[in-house]
Amino acid sequence: MKPVMPAPSSIKEYYYKKWDKFTCCYQSEYHNLGAAWPAFGGIHAHISTNVIAVPYDAIKFKTEYSAFTLDEHLEHAKQSGMFVIIDKTVEHIHDEQDFMELYNKLQQFELIDRCVVFDNTKDETMYKKYGVAHAYAPWYVWFYIFFKRIPNYSASPNYQFLCLNNFDKPHRLATIQMLHAKNFIKRTLWSYRQEISPGSVKLLEKIAPNQPTDIKFTPPHYVDQPQQEFDQEKNLQELYNNALCTIVTETDYLYQHTQFATEKSWNSVFYGTIPIIVSCAGTVNLMREHGIDVYDDLLDHSYDEAQDPIKRFNAICELVEQCASWRNYNQLMSITATRQLRNQMLLTHDAHWIKEIDNSVGEFFTANKISI
Repeated sequence: MKPVMPAPSSIKEYYYKKWDKFTCCYQSEYHNLGAAWPAFGGIHAHISTNVIAVPYDAIKFKTEYSAFTLDEHLEHAKQSGMFVIIDKTVEHIHDEQDFMELYNKLQQFELIDRCVVFDNTKDETMYKKYGVAHAYAPWYVWFYIFFKRIPNYSASPNYQFLCLNNFDKPHRLATIQMLHAKNFIKRTLWSYRQEISPGSVKLLEKIAPNQPTDIKFTPPHYVDQPQQEFDQEKNLQELYNNALCTIVTETDYLYQHTQFATEKSWNSVFYGTIPIIVSCAGTVNLMREHGIDVYDDLLDHSYDEAQDPIKRFNAICELVEQCASWRNYNQLMSITATRQLRNQMLLTHDAHWIKEIDNSVGEFFTANKISI
């Protein structure tokens, strides 16, 4: 437990020793690498020195970390003399600009040779190109899914598809446009909570160049919560229980040097729906690798292998048409019920995810023949 102390007057006081050989500054007792650290004995086996964990993205985006800037945290990590874990366990690399920002910070504070980045990016292209030590693991499951209670079974969904969209992005716009164009939108429980930007409209040509340019809907379109009250975890069971399939419009689509599955993809199977995943190539395969049943006998997920974003989206559209031909929702729910439960039990089985994370991070240390 972190001791109760007065507000720190310096960055040095802000950090504390939470576990043996593990120093950090986490401001919560739950849902962070510091809280989870004792579980991962497989990671500990590769660590013989003191480490300091810098919660990189939390510092950038969460108000509870606003006492000190990211630069101050990285400078403190540098001055500490300890090996540094750059904690991006609730993020993945979104694009080249995102990676270069990280790389430039590590260069600026001379941490390249004494740090490792923990995140959810299962693609080593940029990390290897710039010589940044990096260990992938399925952290999104650990921080967003595994602690949830298995939801109630839904035998009679009212909608064929669920498609939730908080922020405007070109692949999300292309997906909702497609559902309108094919007249599937009335069978879809959907949201589009942000105004459409000119940038998203312009990028449609890189995803669905043959789509009509006129926008078929007027955002924002809400399904359950007004904009000012939005909570991404609210009403999820009710929403997913009301659909047979989820069209998951993931965080990213166009960038080629990233592979990931956020809580959006994991939620689609956790809540018992059949997933179609509009994402960068490799998301479906990543879920398979961690033991998830993605219903390959019902769906042709070969779109997941297509690197070309236009070909991938065309294949997704064909798959949506296939699923739209399923008219007996109750029958599909019945024949997949046992498989739904198996996915739910796996996603909430902490020992499985401890093993998956230990093995994933351990692969980095083994492959690079290093310990810290």
